Amino acid sequence: MARLINGILGGFVGIVGNLEGYMLNGRQIIRSRRKKTSKPPTEKQLAWRQKMVQTHQFLGAFTDFVKAGFTYATTGKGLTPYAAAVGYQLKHVFRGEYPNYTIDYAQARLTEGPINTEGINAAVTIQGNKLIFTWTPDLSYTHSSDRVMLLGYSPVLNEAEYKLCGEKRSTGRDVLILSDETWKDKTIETYLSFISENGITCANSIYLGTLTYSNSS
Repeated sequence: MARLINGILGGFVGIVGNLEGYMLNGRQIIRSRRKKTSKPPTEKQLAWRQKMVQTHQFLGAFTDFVKAGFTYATTGKGLTPYAAAVGYQLKHVFRGEYPNYTIDYAQARLTEGPINTEGINAAVTIQGNKLIFTWTPDLSYTHSSDRVMLLGYSPVLNEAEYKLCGEKRSTGRDVLILSDETWKDKTIETYLSFISENGITCANSIYLGTLTYSNSS
C-alpha cells in the first residue's frame, strides 16, 4: 500500500509493484524493492555487518553529541549528522581482521568542523569522580565565546557522560562529573571539542587519552 504525495502527479510513500517510495531529508526517493535472498552472506558482508553493529553500539551511547557535532559538516549534503558520524568511524577506527575487529578510540571523530584548535594544549585529569579538562584559553573576539564540548566514554559499560555546551573557550577549564558508581575501576576514553555559541560550527574533536576512575583517584 502506498500513500500519494502532492496528489496523483506527485511521488508516493510505500510500495507500488516492484517500486518502493520514501522520503529522505525532505527528498522523494524511489527505488526497486529489495528482494530477499536465500544465499548465505559472504565473509565481506559479515565483516561489514560486524563493523556496523560495533559502530552503532559506540555512537549510540552519545547520539546527541555526534548529532550536534556533525550538523555543520552535513549542511546541504543530504546526509544526516548521525549517518556522517557512522561513515567516518567505519572508515577510520577499526583495527584487526574479521571477526576480531577492535575500535581504536584515538582515531574516532565525534565532532567535525572548521573551528581552529591549533595550540590548544588540551588535557584531562581525574580527581575522584570528576574529569577535569583544561586547555589554553582563547581570548580573541572570534573564538572566546565558543563553548567546550566534553565527553567521557566507558567501553565496558557502553555508556557516556558528556556536555554539549560547557564553559566558554576563554575560561580554559571545565569539569565533567561521573555521576554513577558503576564507573569505578572502569577505563574511560576522553574527548574535547568546541562549538560556536550559536551552535552552528564545531571543531574536529580531540582525543585526550584513557583514564581510570578508581577509589584512590
